Amino acid sequence: MPTSAITVATTRFGDIKTDDGHIIDFPKGILGFENHRRYALLGRPEFHPFVHLQSIDDPGLAFIVVSPKLFFPHYKVEIDPREIAELSTTESAQIETWVIVSVPEDWTRMSANLQGPILVNRANNRAKQVVLVHGPYTTRHYLVDELHKQGVSLETSELELEQTAVI
Repeated sequence: MPTSAITVATTRFGDIKTDDGHIIDFPKGILGFENHRRYALLGRPEFHPFVHLQSIDDPGLAFIVVSPKLFFPHYKVEIDPREIAELSTTESAQIETWVIVSVPEDWTRMSANLQGPILVNRANNRAKQVVLVHGPYTTRHYLVDELHKQGVSLETSELELEQTAVI
């Protein structure tokens, strides 16, 4: 099926063009935002490796997300076969995992929610947020602390981000 360009209105970046084939559908929404079901992943080079998960229907609603493997190489999500089926696949290899990042005023205290990852089937752009109730993960894993544990030294300019409120 051919796709076409659409314009996504954002509060932070103005209007951004993307392909309608990149629209991600959350049939059940994101926890706390169940009425917002259509999003786009919008990357900007200056924020790499972070990406904005922007609501298509609400210009003011966006989450900063990141691939957890970049900061937590041993992070593992045990996916129940029913969870995979809700994404209209039987192949876990088709699933991308993202985690929501909170960025406070002191950016060195930014944290990732490893307990509530977002799973996206990139074959059909169907997504869902899951809650990992059993296991070692919480809603606050500090990214800079984790990098320091891995021996990575950071300059302030390397990870400066525009503060984005997760509404």
